[in-house]
Formats: sequence, C-alpha cells, structure tokens
Amino acid sequence: MMAVTLRFSSDNQTVEPGAPVPLFLTRVSSTLVGGSGEEYIVSADGQRFLMNAFTERADLPITLILNRMVLK
Repeated sequence: MMAVTLRFSSDNQTVEPGAPVPLFLTRVSSTLVGGSGEEYIVSADGQRFLMNAFTERADLPITLILNRMVLK
C-alpha cells in the first residue's frame, strides 16, 4: 500500500503529486472470476483499512478425487 502527498495550487486549479512512499506491506488478494472486486476500504476518518487479504494455510489437508477414488 502506497501513499502520495498532493500539493494544490493557491487557486486549487492544479494538483502536483509527490513521490509515492510505502505505507505498509500487504497481501491483498485479487481474483479475475467470482471475486467482489473490492480489495480494501478506508474508514470514514481515513485512519484504518479493512482488507480482503490472501493467507496461506499449510495446516488444511488437500483432498483430490480422481475417478471416484479419494487421495489424501
């Protein structure tokens, strides 16, 4: 997640972006099919994020069914 400072002209007609800087590391998930399309939302006060993050779970078993035969 990155942040960019914005500098507005005195008449507020133009804006000049600063250099991007990292806020924190994330593992935001993303799917092309079947996802909600929203990876994160920002709280109303702009101080917190709610993220749909990807996590790996090595403790869950994988079950493969091949020709009606269950392999674990």
